[in-house]
Amino acid sequence: MSTRSIFGILALLLQLSALPSRAFSLIGPFSTWQTPDIGYDLPGVDAGVDDGGPRYRGDEYRLSTPIVTFGFDGSFVEFFGAPGMQAAQDAFSVFNSLTNVSAMSTDLSEFPLKADGVNPLAQTLGLVDLKTTVMTRTLEMLGLTTPDRWMWALRARFVDGGGVPHYSVLNMNYDPVTGLPSRYVNGTLYSYVIREVIGPGNAVIGYDSREIPIDAAFPNIALASMSRRDRDEVLSGRLETAVNEYGRYFAGLTRDDAGGLRYLYHPANRNYEAAPVGSVRGSGTVTSIGNNAALDSPWTIVGGSTTIGTNAVGTGAAGTQRQLVNLGVRAGVDHVRFVRVDLDPILRVSPAPVVVSYPELVVSNGLVISQIVLRTNTQPDILLSAGDLGVAQWVPLYLQFGLTYANNGALLSGNAEGPGNIEPNVTLRLSKVGLYTTNDGNSDEQDGSRGLIWGSFDGSTNTPIAYPIGSRLEDIEAAVLLPSQN
Repeated sequence: MSTRSIFGILALLLQLSALPSRAFSLIGPFSTWQTPDIGYDLPGVDAGVDDGGPRYRGDEYRLSTPIVTFGFDGSFVEFFGAPGMQAAQDAFSVFNSLTNVSAMSTDLSEFPLKADGVNPLAQTLGLVDLKTTVMTRTLEMLGLTTPDRWMWALRARFVDGGGVPHYSVLNMNYDPVTGLPSRYVNGTLYSYVIREVIGPGNAVIGYDSREIPIDAAFPNIALASMSRRDRDEVLSGRLETAVNEYGRYFAGLTRDDAGGLRYLYHPANRNYEAAPVGSVRGSGTVTSIGNNAALDSPWTIVGGSTTIGTNAVGTGAAGTQRQLVNLGVRAGVDHVRFVRVDLDPILRVSPAPVVVSYPELVVSNGLVISQIVLRTNTQPDILLSAGDLGVAQWVPLYLQFGLTYANNGALLSGNAEGPGNIEPNVTLRLSKVGLYTTNDGNSDEQDGSRGLIWGSFDGSTNTPIAYPIGSRLEDIEAAVLLPSQN
């Protein structure tokens, strides 16, 4: 190796070392070894609601479509009203406003290390921000999970004949620039301690490598951090305070969130994957699909409010219908766009089928094929709904959300755990129980603990909105504050 090459490599390493430290975690189906006894999908008050486990880099799961539709059913509209619909719309607008991930800067300096804040009144009243919740679940659907939950993860636990436990600990966060494992989240350094996980009845339900922020009284959390649901059992004190959702809001994505999306959806990240379930091949006039201004954001609503598509089409003569190339090598879609469709408020379906179409290039059997992918849906890809979601033991569930995974890597190698698809067909159901109290033993109202209340708020002096729509803050203040004064 020449001296010039050595100096070039050293310069590159120095440049990378000067970049802000960061990392992201990937989500996918739980591996067979990711069991509750070593900290995964823990039972307890929120039993069975984890949407997946952390994945190794290269085994990621992501959407294979650049267009995702969303809509509100009648139950959501009735409970949250127009302000709630606008809050959700604003959440999706955050993602729509992003540039193509391939156009993001190397150091991602256009994104902040900290994007969250606390509204004091909303925190006092126990309000949870609707917009932030929708953004968090959308980020999860895009393939990211909590980086400060899976910074350190147990791979195995073994107890020897003398009763001494032994552990192997993984670092499952990845730097978006180098691709290497990282111990930072938005510039905050983490270590870990291995502790028992205590469940109901003070029973030990597993073990976990608990992340500890180093020299940071207020760690910089990511938006993806808010998707955790097994909070109390696995969090250190400082981190528990940082991700407490009462009164906390996010204005947008942090640097680590953006870095994770750039990794997943960059066109240079090519995976063996399928088109979304239910896709067929569209038809149209022949055109070239290249890197030009017309295709930077080609998706527009055409042919009426229920057709989402583009004038850029794939191979074949106009009017022809050829079989879709489903499984193949696909590049990251560069930018996922979220489009609202309106539903019949009673029937909870679209008045007319929603047609989504987009052009793509896919490699199959060594050939690069240009085609139009077309999906026809009677329900949006993301349906926002409200209801009584039941209880876990005695505590009302506040949210239901599940992801559908397809492991395409296993089709190439039987023991592969990825990469794969996340299917764009989810329902985000939010509790409409409203204000409630939990009590222990023979007690009264003043001994109760207040449950969460959905709200909309930010860092301004605007009065928070509480749901169900029409709720008066004075009534919530009386319910939350007055009993404690007795």
